[in-house]
Amino acid sequence: MITIAVTGGIGSGKTEVTNYLISKGFTVVDADKMSREMTSAGGKAIPFIIENFGQSFILEDGSMDRAAMRDLVFKHPEKKKLLEEGTTKVVLEDIEAIKKEREACNDKALFFDIPLLFETGTEDDYDAVWVVTADYDIRRNRVMARDGIDPYIIDLIMDSQDGEEKKVKLADQVIYNNGTLEELRQAVDSTLKSYGIE
Repeated sequence: MITIAVTGGIGSGKTEVTNYLISKGFTVVDADKMSREMTSAGGKAIPFIIENFGQSFILEDGSMDRAAMRDLVFKHPEKKKLLEEGTTKVVLEDIEAIKKEREACNDKALFFDIPLLFETGTEDDYDAVWVVTADYDIRRNRVMARDGIDPYIIDLIMDSQDGEEKKVKLADQVIYNNGTLEELRQAVDSTLKSYGIE
């Protein structure tokens, strides 16, 4: 079984790639979803958040106030690092457990959707790394249209992530997404074929 990490900056189209892989019958493990579950009501990270950030970052339903936390961590990099320390370690442990479980199922390939792959320094934990990328302005406009986030916050988020040049340089495979959805899917099909797992 080959393990492939799929990563890309915000607005790159990484989710379109992983959704397409799922539609083709592949298993994709969503690291962001795992992190969200940890910060939902009763999640593994909630005690850590209360201890290190305070009760004000917990909503009435017991989940983390994602909007408040997002504003805090992107204005204060040291807080971002602290939050990642409290969540990333658990996610990585869970990912290793999933790898072992799926290997026993004789899967041909197992994909991992990991937005902050290079930021966490875990790229060597996978057999291959695919980077989905697009020009900065295209990515920025996609996020503005999709999420309605303040442009200032979008710039902070994008600037806090490792640069596209670094990601492209470290990637085993680069999937460019400056065009249409159909062109993106064709690029994915071509990449799968090159790995013999279409």
